[in-house]
Amino acid sequence: MSQGSEPIADWRVRELVDRMRRPRYRCGGGVAAALVLAQAAALVDLVRRASNRFLEPAFSEELGTSLSESIERALQQAERDRTALDRLLATLRDGAPSVPAPIVEEATAVPLRTADLGLELLDKIDRLAPSVPKFAASDLEAATALCRAAIRASLAMAKANLPLLAPDRARALADEIHTRLSRLGSNNY
Repeated sequence: MSQGSEPIADWRVRELVDRMRRPRYRCGGGVAAALVLAQAAALVDLVRRASNRFLEPAFSEELGTSLSESIERALQQAERDRTALDRLLATLRDGAPSVPAPIVEEATAVPLRTADLGLELLDKIDRLAPSVPKFAASDLEAATALCRAAIRASLAMAKANLPLLAPDRARALADEIHTRLSRLGSNNY
């Protein structure tokens, strides 16, 4: 990945799909998860807008602002993931006997934050769902499914780094992953 390359958010869809197929662009599962969260948040905002006449104006406005922030944060997470993966793979490629803990920590923390963003989005969906008319419910259901998949993908990316960490730290992060998975399974999503 070159330092001067343009942000993922500026790529055209076909370019994104093509680049995800090529190792040099460092667009793995963490990037895909973050981008899916941006799409899920956009779908939720579509549903909010389509349901606007059924919503209290203050709630709709607050949710719209929050969803716009979620989209931007998800796009930023895609860039963070790409950078963290690049650093991790560069270190592994250099043949060092071990990867410095801060590099592995970053490569693990970024997807955990992406999962947290997804959990926050599910909370927003949960708040909106009771006010959604039947004609918009399928889009909200699609957003929920995308969000859940992105959370699981993010946690899989974090889990993949655990063998590179000291055992105590790996166990602590495994517990964090499990906690997020438990949250995903313990709600109405």
